[in-house]
Amino acid sequence: MQIYYFTRSGRSKKIAGELAARHQVQAEEIKDGKDWQGIGGYIKACLVAVKKQSLPGIYKKPVGEAPIALIFPIWAGTFPPAVRAFIKEVGREKIVCIPTSGGSKLKDRDGFIKVVDLVGSEIAAPAEL
Repeated sequence: MQIYYFTRSGRSKKIAGELAARHQVQAEEIKDGKDWQGIGGYIKACLVAVKKQSLPGIYKKPVGEAPIALIFPIWAGTFPPAVRAFIKEVGREKIVCIPTSGGSKLKDRDGFIKVVDLVGSEIAAPAEL
């Protein structure tokens, strides 16, 4: 398992770090060189997401055929621009999306590996949940 994340607020980074620790791998950050912090950053993020823009992502290139867990926030019902570029470059068939959101839903879900494809149709919640 390879783990990549994009974060605006830090929530996706925290989740990626916890998942990476469980799998004993390094979580790799996807950056885009933009400042998305604060309310102004939030508004800019929504605008570029609605336009479905891509921004070149800065990240360590994935290696091998291991599935990629991609943790990212949902922006206006879709992907952040650098995440969109990452998906185009890597290909949906290798990616397991783990969107983080305070309330919106990811609209563009087709073509990704499903969680059940990785763990089987019987998924048991961990005892600590």
